[in-house]
Amino acid sequence: MSNNQQPSSAWMSAFLPLGIVDGQEWAATGGGVLLIDQSIVWLVTARQVVESLRGRDLSAWVPRQQGPGLLNITDSQRAAKLDWVHHPVGLSATMFPVDPNFGIKAFADKQCSKVRDLQPMQPCVSIGSILSADAGQSPNDPPAVCDGIISSSNAQTGQILATAPLLPNNAGGPLLLASPYGGAVTLAGIVLGNLMLNESDPRVMPVRLTKAICIDAALELIRGQEATAQRNKLQQEANAQAKVPEPTEQAQVGAAPPSPAEPS
Repeated sequence: MSNNQQPSSAWMSAFLPLGIVDGQEWAATGGGVLLIDQSIVWLVTARQVVESLRGRDLSAWVPRQQGPGLLNITDSQRAAKLDWVHHPVGLSATMFPVDPNFGIKAFADKQCSKVRDLQPMQPCVSIGSILSADAGQSPNDPPAVCDGIISSSNAQTGQILATAPLLPNNAGGPLLLASPYGGAVTLAGIVLGNLMLNESDPRVMPVRLTKAICIDAALELIRGQEATAQRNKLQQEANAQAKVPEPTEQAQVGAAPPSPAEPS
């Protein structure tokens, strides 16, 4: 197995269920995947997930040593004076606060399959959370893995069509290339929604495909001008605080997570 690829089980913790807390209940609104670039961890999701918040706080179920727990992403953004950055193809990203107690993983560039390398019929999987009626509206652990194949990819638009199903309320989750024999996986794209083909033609059976955007766009987003400005601002503030160190219990935003080579 290549050093650039890792067992699929190691990357289950790179997927985070996202949602909002409404009273005493948590309601799923989407999914997200963690990327790491220049030692900064980013949460990438579908832009529709962010736009659906309408002023409400976004929370993520994060794996921890003592079990999954809710992390208020919006509170973390306020504390670090960060905001979402957006890509016109339908992606959003924000820096992710990292704590040594988190059992997360993050994809690096070398663990990504670019759109130019995708071919029809390649095996792929989508990852999504399933809500359980007896789990207090928290997602089941581990998340569901749904297999399929790459149907088509477009290097110009970045769109990927695949047969791996998108589970309800999981837009923004990862689309992975995966060996059917349980080998290695790479991150190919971010799932945005479903697409029905031949739905209006009674002569042909309708086909439902999952629509995703290539990971190239996500990497472009977290390396873009707005993301770079936020990263530089955060680094400047960190350097200023380092001159007069003060004890703090808050998680450091942008700290590198444990090595993704082995699952937690």
